[in-house]
Amino acid sequence: MATRLEVTSELYAETDFATTNTDSGTSISKFTFVYPAMTRRDSARNSINNGSDSDSSEQSASSQVNVESTKSASNDVKAISYDADGDAVVERKRKGLVQIEHQKSTQLDLVGLQIWRGALLLADYILHNEKKFKNKKILELGSGVGLTSIVASMYAREVLCTDIDVGGILELIRLNVNRNLHLKSVACKVEVTELDFKVNYDDYPEKLKNQLKDVDFVIAADVIYDDTITEAFVVTLERLLLELPKLKTVYIALEKRYVFTIEDMDSVAPSYEHFLRVFHKRNARFGSNRWKLMQVGLNFPRYFEYEKLKDLVLLKISN
Repeated sequence: MATRLEVTSELYAETDFATTNTDSGTSISKFTFVYPAMTRRDSARNSINNGSDSDSSEQSASSQVNVESTKSASNDVKAISYDADGDAVVERKRKGLVQIEHQKSTQLDLVGLQIWRGALLLADYILHNEKKFKNKKILELGSGVGLTSIVASMYAREVLCTDIDVGGILELIRLNVNRNLHLKSVACKVEVTELDFKVNYDDYPEKLKNQLKDVDFVIAADVIYDDTITEAFVVTLERLLLELPKLKTVYIALEKRYVFTIEDMDSVAPSYEHFLRVFHKRNARFGSNRWKLMQVGLNFPRYFEYEKLKDLVLLKISN
């Protein structure tokens, strides 16, 4: 009988998340973040905006193009304003807290029960581009324990948080959403439901199809790690891009993981490269590339506490 691989996210070793263990064998960690400058300023100064709501430093992504490393920005988003006496107003960083129940270690088929860097990178991007996601409907694929969907709910009008219903993932997402209701926009509706990449769109329940119709953005983090799942994920993306009339853009965050192979005599990122090959092959089925796959520069601030490694990648798929 083959031994099943046990994996652990590196996050827990590199940052203190004030983790406590529960009686059920899970852990609860506290992920602190700094609110973006737009949120910190009061209405008298909200015309000043240091954040960009557009993607910066985009470049085409292909299996032949190396990822260009970008400068990691600091957490400080600076603005100088003055009071009636002409004195500079010093802004204090307003901090928030996301509490997430998760597993510290799992077998490979249940890695969604952990927190990985891609989720925090995507959460940073949403915080930095709050205007873009404000009052939009967001679908998260492979939501894991729900951290990125919780951040999206701070701005969106609706968040559809999805994953496969195994290992108690959906119930854990619901618990985490309820645990962080203080962060959610009052007007935002959050729904948790199953969406399995391996199920054909035509076989989705009618309720799910109806929920998907008015989705504006699709987001996904840390779903590129297994070739079979990757292939099903790409097919799911393709069908959503074809079927959803309002869908503008797909954002995918991941960490490239390198292995050394004798065949290549080099360190390669096989899961990432496989995703690119599968996507480009599917995209070319229409005679010409129907969608653009771009790499988003990572030169936006880091709002959460984690190591923003150069191997993190944020991809954008659009028409």
